[in-house]
Formats: sequence, structure tokens, C-alpha cells
Amino acid sequence: MKRSLDSDQYTLQDGANIAVVGGGPTGSFFSIFALKMAKMIGREITVTIFEPKDFTKDGPGGCNRCGGIISELLVQTLAVEGINLPDTVVRKGINSYRLHTNQGSVFIATPSLEKTIATVYRGGGPKGTLGQDMESFDHFLLNQAIHEGAVHKTFRVDRIDFRNGRPLLFSKNVEIMQADLVVGAFGVNSSSGKIFEGLGFGYREPSNVTAAIAEISMDEDVVVGRFGNSIQLFLLPDKGIKFGAMIPKGPYVTLCILGTDVGARTVDDFVSKPVVRAVLPESVPYRIACRCLPKMNVGAPKKPFTNRVVLCGDAGSTRLFKDGLGAAYIMGKAAAKTAVFEGVGAHNFKRNYLPVYNGIVFDNYFGRFLYFVIDRYRKTTILTKAMLKVVEKEQRDPKNGKILSSILWDMFTGNERYKNVFLKSVKIKMHIDMWEGLIKSLIGENR
Repeated sequence: MKRSLDSDQYTLQDGANIAVVGGGPTGSFFSIFALKMAKMIGREITVTIFEPKDFTKDGPGGCNRCGGIISELLVQTLAVEGINLPDTVVRKGINSYRLHTNQGSVFIATPSLEKTIATVYRGGGPKGTLGQDMESFDHFLLNQAIHEGAVHKTFRVDRIDFRNGRPLLFSKNVEIMQADLVVGAFGVNSSSGKIFEGLGFGYREPSNVTAAIAEISMDEDVVVGRFGNSIQLFLLPDKGIKFGAMIPKGPYVTLCILGTDVGARTVDDFVSKPVVRAVLPESVPYRIACRCLPKMNVGAPKKPFTNRVVLCGDAGSTRLFKDGLGAAYIMGKAAAKTAVFEGVGAHNFKRNYLPVYNGIVFDNYFGRFLYFVIDRYRKTTILTKAMLKVVEKEQRDPKNGKILSSILWDMFTGNERYKNVFLKSVKIKMHIDMWEGLIKSLIGENR
């Protein structure tokens, strides 16, 4: 009997109120799926999204400080879910990389059409783009949630208490809502993490590193002619920087630099390097329109839920260094499915949500190992040369399995789990090719 009472206590009933703190992709995905699933079982719930940021604003006011890459796999998955991204949201289709090192460059085409990627803006775009024929991904998704029935409030939630076992939300010390469930769907750049830490159930903000992001402005014809449908990826032997990428988006190129030692001078130092300068146009003017130093989640909290509270997306577990939008979809939907079909008690989230959460955490262990290996290659001249020779050989031969090319492609897109990339990396044929490339590099150096 006790189990039945507990089950009823934490089951969302008709008229239940759900508060979503954060209106980015995770919060919007949760809201969309929670409302869809509730309708499926004939239950009426209210979902309120608390997001003070205006994603229609250009410049810092509407920006979510992200590189803005979405995989074709996710685009197709969203279409199946009834969420079709319009042309105004997708800025550019990407079908190739050009990998740059101090030892040379190599072209890497997408392994298949299903593995292409696209670029989007997470806010209204760089300062000065307002009024152009474009819409931010976050604004589009938030509107989808509102269309599904969610209510958007621009209040900033700054305190959460409990009354009679239910969360009570405050903004500027004014009570704004009592909820049956609170969903923490904020990013690591938000101050909301401290609010959830203060609830005392063991949540701690994710460990993070700082990234550098800049928008480089130039004529759109120059971007098309110079970058085409390729992302420029840089693996340089710089201490504290894992990789840099230039992502074409209309009249802008988004520069993303990820590493462990990133600061105010990182962007200027990076674009001054000869390898990077060779990619940028020489005779055509360009300028850095805006820049920021956002944090990135690199370590998921061990306790992402309690009774009537759940954390997801960047506030919980997300993919290491890539595919944050794909992780937002997975975790937002998993949290919604648990809440609507199972319940909002800690035992419900432990049984149904935690396995999905830990699946991403576990997969990131493979990612850490792979990035460790890539670090060894980018810092060692002879290994960098061997890697380039293998990729060049793979790209020349249409019948080649392109194992290394596929590994490098999948490492920097959201189309494949790190575990599957790791399994490719232990294939014997690739290591034979690597030894061949290593020997050729050594012979070349001796000559």
C-alpha cells in the first residue's frame, strides 16, 4: 500500500504545474515533449518556461555563446518529431573539413550524406545583423514550445524553497509559482546553478573549462569563395589549446577555440598564427565583430535530481566538446518521458532518467581518451605527418574504408558516439596504415 501512495504522490495529475528554469534548447525540448506526451495520455499540465533572455536580439543581448553546429542526424530526427527547421534557421550546410597543422593541411569529405552537418546561430546573430533573413535556433525552438502550449515568462528565478513538499519559486523576493516539478535547464554560464546547489540535495555545478568564441565579419561572397561548405579545423601544438575551428555562416565566420588555457588574448594570438592567417583572406578586409569567453561543461554532476527537481542539458550531462544540441534533445526528452509517464519522485528519475544521463557520462570517458591521443599527435611532429599521409591516402582512394578520416570527422561532429569512434580506432588496418605513414615520414625526414 505504501508503494501505491508514494506512486500517487509523485504522479503528475491533471492541472499539474511544471516550471522550467532556462529557455534554451534543453528547456524547450523538455517542454515540447512533456506537453506532447501529456496529450497522448489525456492529461492536462501547465508548463511555464522562465527565460529572461531575448533570443531575437542581435549581439550579446540574445546570444547563447555557442559555436552553433547541428548534425544532419539531429535535423532528421527532429523532422520525424514534427520539428522542421526552416531555411532561416539553418545558415549553412557543411559537407567537409579542411584540417590544418604546422606540417601541412588535408581535405576530409563527409563519410556519407547522412553525416553532413549544418550551422545555426543560437541568438539573433552578431551585432548589426538584426533585420536580415535569419532566425536563431533557440528562438525557433522556444516558439515551438509555446506553440505546443508552454507559457514563456521573462522573470529571472533567483530563489527556490519548498512548501508542503513542493518547490516554490521566487523572483526578486516575490513568490511567482508553486510547482509540482522544477526542471533546471540552464547553461553553465548562468547563475542559476547556485540556486539548485542551495536546495541541499547534493547537486553541484558541473566542472567546466573556458572557450573562446569570435565572429569574424567579411563580405558574404568572400566567405563563399574562401570557405565554401567546409569547416576549417586547426590542430596546432599550442599548449592549453585542444583545437580551433572556423565555421562559415553567411557574412560571418564563427571562430571557436577549445582548450584548458583560454583567455582574453587567445583569439588575437590564434588569428596571428601563420597557419591561420593563410586561411583568412589577404587582400579583403575583415574584422572581429564580437567575442566572448563562455564556459563549457566537462564534468557532469553526480546528483542531478531529487523529489520534484531534475537537472538536464548543460546543467547536467552533455557531450564532451561537441553536439550540445544533440545532448539537449536526448536529455530533455528523457526527463520529459520520466516525468509524464513514470513520475517526478527521486526514485522515478533514478530508475528511468539516470541510465540515459549516465550513458552520456560513460561515453565521454571514451571521448577523453580519444582527445588525449589526438593531443599526442598534434604535439608530436612525426605523428602529425603520419596522420596527414594516412588521410591523404584515404581521400585519394574511393575504395578505401577511410577509417582515420571517418574518426577525425566523427570526433568533431555530433553524428557518432565517442564509444563507436573508439571502436573504429582499434581496427588493425588503420594502425597498419599509420605505421606505413610513420615510416614514410621518418624516411622523408632522414632525406
